[in-house]
Amino acid sequence: MSFAVSTTGVALPPLADDVRSVDVYFGDDRVWSIDLHVLPDRRAPEIRWPAALRPSLRGATRVDLRDSASGTLIAGTEARFTDDDTITRVVDEDGVPLAINKWGRLGKTLEAGNPGVQERILDRTTEVIARLDDMGLRPFIVGGTLLGAVRDQALLPHDDDADVAYLSAHTNPADVAREGFAVGRALESLGYELVRHSATHMQLYFRTPTGALDHYVDVFSAFFTADGQINQPFHVRGEMREDQMLPFGTVTIQGRPFPAPADPEHWLVINYDEHWRTPIPGYRLETPRPTIRRFQNWFGSFHRSRDFWNDFFRSRSGDETRATDGAHDGPWSSGARWVLRESNRLTAPALVDLGSGDGRLSAQLANSGSASAHRRVVAADYSAYARAAADASGAPLSTAHVNLARVSALSLPLDAGIDGAFDLVANHLLDHLGPHVRLQALRLIRMSLRSGGTAIATLFSTRDQTDGPPELVNPGIAPDDLAAEAAAFDLGVEIVPLRPTSADWHRAPYGVRFTQQPGAAPTASTTLTASRGTR
Repeated sequence: MSFAVSTTGVALPPLADDVRSVDVYFGDDRVWSIDLHVLPDRRAPEIRWPAALRPSLRGATRVDLRDSASGTLIAGTEARFTDDDTITRVVDEDGVPLAINKWGRLGKTLEAGNPGVQERILDRTTEVIARLDDMGLRPFIVGGTLLGAVRDQALLPHDDDADVAYLSAHTNPADVAREGFAVGRALESLGYELVRHSATHMQLYFRTPTGALDHYVDVFSAFFTADGQINQPFHVRGEMREDQMLPFGTVTIQGRPFPAPADPEHWLVINYDEHWRTPIPGYRLETPRPTIRRFQNWFGSFHRSRDFWNDFFRSRSGDETRATDGAHDGPWSSGARWVLRESNRLTAPALVDLGSGDGRLSAQLANSGSASAHRRVVAADYSAYARAAADASGAPLSTAHVNLARVSALSLPLDAGIDGAFDLVANHLLDHLGPHVRLQALRLIRMSLRSGGTAIATLFSTRDQTDGPPELVNPGIAPDDLAAEAAAFDLGVEIVPLRPTSADWHRAPYGVRFTQQPGAAPTASTTLTASRGTR
């Protein structure tokens, strides 16, 4: 079988057993690296294009296959994906080449398109290490940064960040978590833009003068536990003696010294595997399930699917259908129409649109109902790109960040400057959340009612059976199940069946009017007459 390229994937030619990873190039740009070690069968008829790459498959280009370790050309062919008269390229809005990263997403790499970024990353890494050292911590480099230093004395060309950890003196996960939050607050007080993934993992964003993300530095906690394991959430856990960690040694990256474990090779075996010396740009971290469960139960997971939703709303940012035009597209439209019909019930001086997305519904609520002239609308969402779209809509609203995976979400009204009664709407949010995350939303609903406001929501009764990204698959929640969850918070639910659209007729959408009912029984009342009048 020869090397072949189609609109759906690539067929690999016969490869020597010592070839562990291959790179796919479009012209001069690497766009994808395939870790052959994890393929079920490297002789499979086709390896499908990653989902993140498929939207870029337009026009035609030269496609080359190279050995990741040596750069040797293995095979090449001309490929045409569509009839568009264009050269196929994978670039961002500024023309910077992108490639599939270790998370299966498109990202900038250090090997092309961003002049001087390696020096800036090293400058910032040195700075962050100094800041952590000033806090009395013991910082050192880890992950791909340590791998590049030990193997090549350079940053990995296919990487897009730097990895720093600090060795905690604590061994109890609760103490490590408390310290992690304190370190994050200290870094924010120094002016760093911080995105928290868990109690022990945070990212520091560094932007260009125009505000675009240039690069970031990951900061992790590392600690020993009484069982002799070294832990560095979210991935690293393995046996390591303290003398293999301390005192720190020194490695160099492009001539600059950085602190590292006393036995960096042992750390890299735990972090990767015994083949860490072989370059595999397409390497995917395979964290054992027990390690995932342990770290998530200890330290939480606050970043779930955020990258997907950022990409989703960023891709919609050029949509000419603005938030103020009254359009509600896709699977959320039946719910949005019902919420707007209910807007005459929403009379509090403030309104929170929880899970607002790009603010289309928020904008309509800001301009509807008898109280709209005096109502303050807050579009609250997890995604920065969703909030940016709402801000750019021109509607009279404000935006707020909310992460329902964290208890701190309960400070949303306070953080948004709401000091009195507020209404709350949630259009197809509750049914999209997992049961643990949904608890925070129900608590916010209870806060709305206790403040003197009104709370309504829309949901699907059944799971979405269509194909698509898992993040877009709405699992649904039956009315009786929602009633049982709400009753635990002394909430009653009045169910209003909604008229489905052609796309969701089989999903039995419904609206909910929440009420305060101390000691509420877990049953759902159904308002059939109201449903006929308010669909």
